[in-house]
This record gives sequence, structure tokens and C-alpha cells, in this order.
Amino acid sequence: MMQTAMILAAGRGTRLPEWTAHTPKPLVPVGGVPVIEHTLARLAAFGVERVVINTHHLGEKLVEALGDGARFGVRIVWSPEEDLLETGGGVRNALPLLGDAPVLCVNGDILWDLDLGELIAGFDAQKMDARLGLVANPPDGGGDFLLQADGRLLRGRGATGALTYSGVQILRPQALAAYVIEPFSLNRLYDDALASGRLFGAPLNGLWADIGSAQRLQRAETLLDAWRARA
Repeated sequence: MMQTAMILAAGRGTRLPEWTAHTPKPLVPVGGVPVIEHTLARLAAFGVERVVINTHHLGEKLVEALGDGARFGVRIVWSPEEDLLETGGGVRNALPLLGDAPVLCVNGDILWDLDLGELIAGFDAQKMDARLGLVANPPDGGGDFLLQADGRLLRGRGATGALTYSGVQILRPQALAAYVIEPFSLNRLYDDALASGRLFGAPLNGLWADIGSAQRLQRAETLLDAWRARA
């Protein structure tokens, strides 16, 4: 199991303005609980002990709400960003806090209860720079990547058989070390890894939803209610 994880929590959440005008997107509640607290609980259950969280938009509210992480069974280390560095820049900026071992990286705006065992066990730093967790496409999504027989990924947005990137991934920190600390998307890493045959994926089973819009937030509430009813 991985001892360190990172949650990407710095974004502005512009597609959910009714919430994010006054609340960091990761603190938007699903089932009465901030979505990032669901993630912290899952990480603790997987044996993660230390969680690096980057902040920018209303970051002080995140720090106030989550503190040092003790009540979630983890230790939170904060990575504030004076300027928003986007997903890739945020992870690159946090490298000194992450160490050299492969790191589990999770978007701060997803609701999930996924089996990560195979995703983690199958990560091979000798041949992978990133391994993305993939899920079935939501009703309003057409997929992002095509999973090949050997586990490698191809871009496949909207293609038949494409799967949706879940926002859960394992990254090799050294693959990001060559980039300058500046705003950039993790898509830059994915494209470079695609070119060198080092971008892999794995299908994940379980509960998953993102809260990227009001419609998707409502869907997350519905899915969580159904998931709890089956538990």
C-alpha cells in the first residue's frame, strides 16, 4: 500500500458557481458530507498515512475545515499555491513533499468508493510514468481513453469502447521533475507518456461520480443514496 497520496484541491470550480463563489469545490457536500472528506476516509481505509493537499481558491477555508487530518486518520500536509498552477503544475510544485515513491493522486471533486488494489499492485515504475484509473462513462460522457490489451492507453475521446478517466491515478514523481514549475495540465505528462509508451490504465469497479456541474452533483447524490441502500 502507498503511504502518501495527493489530493488536487486548488481549482476554482467555475462550472459550479452557486457553490464555489463562497466555498472551495472540495468542501461541497454530497450526502451531507464535504466530498473531500469522503476521499480522506477512503484513503485512510487503504492505509494511506500522509496526504498532501494543494490549495489556491479559498484555500484558507480548506485548511480551517480539515486541519491536520487527525480526525480522518491521516496527516495532512498543505501545499499552497500563490498562483493557480493547474493539475500538472500543482503536482510538480508539491514534489518536495511527495518523496520519490509512486504517489496516488486523486482529484478533489470526485465521489468514489473504488477498489484500488489492482491499480496500485500493478503499477510498475520501470515502465510506467502514470497509471490512470478508468470507469464506465457517465450518461453525459463519451469516454477519454482506449485501454489496450497490454494496459497501455490511447487517446479516444468519444470513440467506441473509450472509458472515462476517474480522477484517480498513480504517478511516478520523477516523470514530473523535468517540468518547470508553472501552470500546466497533467495532460502534458499524459501526452509525453503516450509518446514514449509509458501511459497505462486500469479499469476500476465501484461507486464513482464527479461534481463538476449542478447536474453531476445531483447525480452524485442519487448514486450515493443507492450505494448506501445496498450496503
